[in-house]
Amino acid sequence: MHFPSKWMELEMVPPDEYVNESIRTYEPGNENASEHDRNGCFHYWLKRNPNKEQLRKLVELSFLDPDQDMAGDVRSHISKAASCDAEIAQLLRRGGAV
Repeated sequence: MHFPSKWMELEMVPPDEYVNESIRTYEPGNENASEHDRNGCFHYWLKRNPNKEQLRKLVELSFLDPDQDMAGDVRSHISKAASCDAEIAQLLRRGGAV
């Protein structure tokens, strides 16, 4: 899925059942469009009403993502999350730098 290692470091890889489903539905060649898998993981967290700490991590991960077009779209969703406050909005503007 071409995840930056930071996903593991920050413990933001979704639970096994999500990953196992991704593996189950894998077809050869899917790795060439791995941004779809990462996008799905961002949205996995966003659908769960992430707390502020999780949003911080998602912001950081979005700026590390190899596909910045997809990551920019994810950031627009982060900015609409219930836990997005002035601090998270500032992180979004500053490129994720704390």
